Amino acid sequence: MSLLRISFSVLLIQALFTLPARADFRSCEKYIEKMVLQSPRSESQRSRLARIEAASASGSLLDTQSEKSIPEIEAHNAKIKKALRDPLPGSFRGMEQSVNYEMADSLVKLITWHPVNGVREEKKYDPEDCYGFCFGRAVLIHNEALRRNVDPEAIKKIWAVGSLENEKWHFHVATILKAKGSGTWWATDPIYRSAINVETWIRRMERSADDDRLMFFVTDPRRFSVYDPRFYTGLDLLGNGRSDYYNGYFRDYFEFFLHAK
Repeated sequence: MSLLRISFSVLLIQALFTLPARADFRSCEKYIEKMVLQSPRSESQRSRLARIEAASASGSLLDTQSEKSIPEIEAHNAKIKKALRDPLPGSFRGMEQSVNYEMADSLVKLITWHPVNGVREEKKYDPEDCYGFCFGRAVLIHNEALRRNVDPEAIKKIWAVGSLENEKWHFHVATILKAKGSGTWWATDPIYRSAINVETWIRRMERSADDDRLMFFVTDPRRFSVYDPRFYTGLDLLGNGRSDYYNGYFRDYFEFFLHAK
């Protein structure tokens, strides 16, 4: 064996033994518990957006939408669109109370091309195209925004609930971030490959709708499911450590994330 090949082998062995250990299941679960503790302030409940949420998003969003008439949905959507222009209430805690386009767009790019959970990798988690994983990408962007010191008050989720793309989907969700220097929010939705303002996101959802019954909801970013308002739990995202409903989607991300920290 040549001296060059011996040197390469030594370097490879050293690299293998100096790699940090993979994050274990409990480490991922504990991190998710910490995410849930990062909540909006109590004074934020005075905002118009919070009042609309409290009145309309406390249960299943699908049930709420199905029970409303078209005039009721139109009136609700108009209120949501207007409330999204409001400034954030209260004082902040030394965190970013808004983000510029570059930061919002960098989060979209990160999740779009993520080495574990990027859009090119989703087929292995969703081979039958059953999940879509919009809710998964929204979780990951929520986490990445918190990592960048964005105030929990400046992070929300927006849900479009109704029949979409010839009944292929019955909801879509994205994480939104309060935009710096304007009254709008950035929608960080990897299906568009770039950050867009929330008004543009809403119009695109409306064009994808199969009828006039599409209803929009803006919720606490920790809401995981369209079906109920509960916040993230390790059991929801990771399974019980053995079986995993999402085929490892969240566990692979959080293990990669904690491994790389």
